[in-house]
Amino acid sequence: MVAISQPIQAGTGQVRPFLPTGVDCGAGLIKVCIGSNGSQMRLRQPSKVLELKSPLIEELTSKEGGHFFYHSGDRPDLIDREFLTGELAAWKAPATHIKLSDDPALKAEYALHAILGALATLPHRQEWGLFIVISTHSRDLFSAKLKELTNGTHVVSFGGKEKPSTRVKISVGSVTPEGAGSYTYAKRLNLIEPSAHVIGFDFGTSTTIPQVFAPNGKLIHHQPLEVGGCIDLLEAIASDPELIKHLGTGKSGSIELIRKAVESGDFTYGNRGFIIRPIYARLIKSWLADRLRLALKAIEEWRDSAQSFVAWGGGTEMPGIQKMLGTQNITTVPDGSWANAIGMQTIAAALLARRN
Repeated sequence: MVAISQPIQAGTGQVRPFLPTGVDCGAGLIKVCIGSNGSQMRLRQPSKVLELKSPLIEELTSKEGGHFFYHSGDRPDLIDREFLTGELAAWKAPATHIKLSDDPALKAEYALHAILGALATLPHRQEWGLFIVISTHSRDLFSAKLKELTNGTHVVSFGGKEKPSTRVKISVGSVTPEGAGSYTYAKRLNLIEPSAHVIGFDFGTSTTIPQVFAPNGKLIHHQPLEVGGCIDLLEAIASDPELIKHLGTGKSGSIELIRKAVESGDFTYGNRGFIIRPIYARLIKSWLADRLRLALKAIEEWRDSAQSFVAWGGGTEMPGIQKMLGTQNITTVPDGSWANAIGMQTIAAALLARRN
């Protein structure tokens, strides 16, 4: 997880008001956006969870992964159980950790774990109060379960059973359809015309999703494409003959090392000094063209009435994507990977202000 902005100071034991929080529980990455006193913290981690059955040999820490022990609270099924999330889960058990991308139901079941894992990376405080707006691809199916498993008070220790305890109070204010936060964020930035249909293209880690919003913002079409998201491109690079030849093992490259090479912008694969930029440049155009063709076909009946075409999701932050989308008159939303979480934090702040 990456914290952006100043961390909230350690607690003094006083009861604090709820903080407006947006949670984007994606198949590839979970992003948490917490607002406080005009500042904002952004925390992210891979969508992975592992229950610890035996003590760690040494304490694990990462900006993109957390560790917590559940003492007591409104999840009695978790009492006296210990978990790793994000990178820590992948480090400890590369082959056997739970990936939330395996089943949509897992997002509801493990949303609380992800939120607690995010808080585990921040400076200790005795109490947190989070007023949460969270998104899900299947709101009708999972909204009630998500609220049931996440709401309430949870007493945990971050970093292990013997560490100081923290009381985490969570109130789920709303469960929104996927993309509602991104729409809110784009509207706030004046990138859309809300009085007409809006077409959104969500380029995520595991999925590519064309979305249609009716005038004034209600989601009316949301259907993931049969092809996947960024992971398809990373896998294509990993299995490219040029990279396999350089590695000299006869095996595909590491998806994680490729992801880091692309995100860094220097395209250097691990510590080998091998530059994957030519492979990326060769594959990115066909990857995007295939998805745009299918996405535009899916939203064809609304295309003429729409006045705004926007794109968001982590895929929009890959080098070259913004320019290529621009040639199709599609506007890329800044901070595309965070758009949904930021927008939901904005919704949470508005709901909380109305409630207070």
